Amino acid sequence: MATQASDAGKPTLERRVVGLPTALGTTFSLIVATSVLSTVAGGFFASYVWLAALGIALVTMYLAAFSFSELATMIPKAGSMNEYVRAGLGPFFATLTVLVGYIAIQLFPGSAEAYAGAFITSDVLGAGLGFKAWVWIFVGFLALVNIAGIKPFAALEIGLTYTVALSLLVIGVLGLAGAGSSDPIGTALPSVDFTWSFLSTLLGLAIFTFVGVEYTCPLAEELKNPARDIPVGILGGLGLIAVTVVLYGLGAARYLPGEQLSTLSPTLPVDFGTALFGDAGKWWMGIVVIAAMLGTLNAVLAGVPRILYGMALTRQVPSFFGYLLPSTRAPVVGIVVLALMAILMNQFGATDNATFIELILAGVLGWATAYFLIHLAQISLRVREPSAKRPFRSPLFPIVQLVGMGLLALAAFKVFPDPTVRDHIYRDYGIFLGVAVAASLLYNLYAFRDLAGIFKPVPLAEVYRETEEISHDIGVEVEPGGPHIRHDS
Repeated sequence: MATQASDAGKPTLERRVVGLPTALGTTFSLIVATSVLSTVAGGFFASYVWLAALGIALVTMYLAAFSFSELATMIPKAGSMNEYVRAGLGPFFATLTVLVGYIAIQLFPGSAEAYAGAFITSDVLGAGLGFKAWVWIFVGFLALVNIAGIKPFAALEIGLTYTVALSLLVIGVLGLAGAGSSDPIGTALPSVDFTWSFLSTLLGLAIFTFVGVEYTCPLAEELKNPARDIPVGILGGLGLIAVTVVLYGLGAARYLPGEQLSTLSPTLPVDFGTALFGDAGKWWMGIVVIAAMLGTLNAVLAGVPRILYGMALTRQVPSFFGYLLPSTRAPVVGIVVLALMAILMNQFGATDNATFIELILAGVLGWATAYFLIHLAQISLRVREPSAKRPFRSPLFPIVQLVGMGLLALAAFKVFPDPTVRDHIYRDYGIFLGVAVAASLLYNLYAFRDLAGIFKPVPLAEVYRETEEISHDIGVEVEPGGPHIRHDS
């Protein structure tokens, strides 16, 4: 299938300029969002049942991380998820993966994330201007940072990661120890009735706590050592996230009553800070919430435009997504489009309190669909390309992939306890899935003029050859399994 590589003289992404701290920071900051701080604390209304759900969700995400780490080190390209699924299942499913798993993320949870941070700033901390104005300010600032290049993105992401991780560890330990300025209201894990049905209805919300492990993958061409940085960034980042958010959630459960936690309100993190240390705690957690929101949207604005950039090179999206700003080599068109999604969703009132959790979990269903396809692509490539170079190999193949897909399906089936909210989540997801299927089919047919061809996996050798063609102008030699810098470059 013909592809389109960079023309001689055109700018390319900067190569090998950021390292492991950026990989860890991207994984941590993308996942530990403002909305996660609300839902992970709120889930403790279910006490130890929620803790069990978080454990299952963490296992589910580690299983996905194994597949992502293998695929990303086999095919270290900015197109990442698109390239993996294109090689494993074909262009149609690759485009569908990006639409339901990454465009939908910005449209649903990303927009809700911008709303939560802006609402806390304007209404809870009293900064004025109104939340819509703050959405413009925050998202516009992050767009400019990403347009400035990968290094400014990395510096901001690492700083935000340290700020949020350290604050959550400290406030979580203090809350769990009951060391606030007022006494805790009870134990972290009060007695509740356990049923398997109750546990399963919490899995969708629990998986949201850890989804997004793969946002380091689109940085593969810019990481100094992707064969090391991607697996360590994903697997190590997940461990850091698990420790910090669980301690924080347990601390919140000691200071906020179950009926307040169960609202899953975006203000829960600040409510916990206020209950723990009064006005000082409100400002402390308010700053943490803003930092978490900035870190998450910063990662989205770095990752998804790079996926679109890679797709433009293979003719799966319009060619203008492949344009790089010559001065910074940033995929500026994708950055602007993704930023406008979050801004306009908030500008037209699609992210208020009533739809906050629905938007989040509609996005979780999109993520689960993408992860399901990633597992299938990994299985396909193991079978079809057994001798390919794999710097990281997923253990226990194919058990890891099959169990991972089963847990994702269970979480999607029981996405939320309230049946009315669940119906709204399925409605939002179903509409977007239908649009995504139609868009993927029509655009791939337009680009390739071959109905059967868009469902055929692209040979791995062709994927590597494309990487070689795209990289030729910057002095990078490509061998099966990844790029290597020439000694004379």
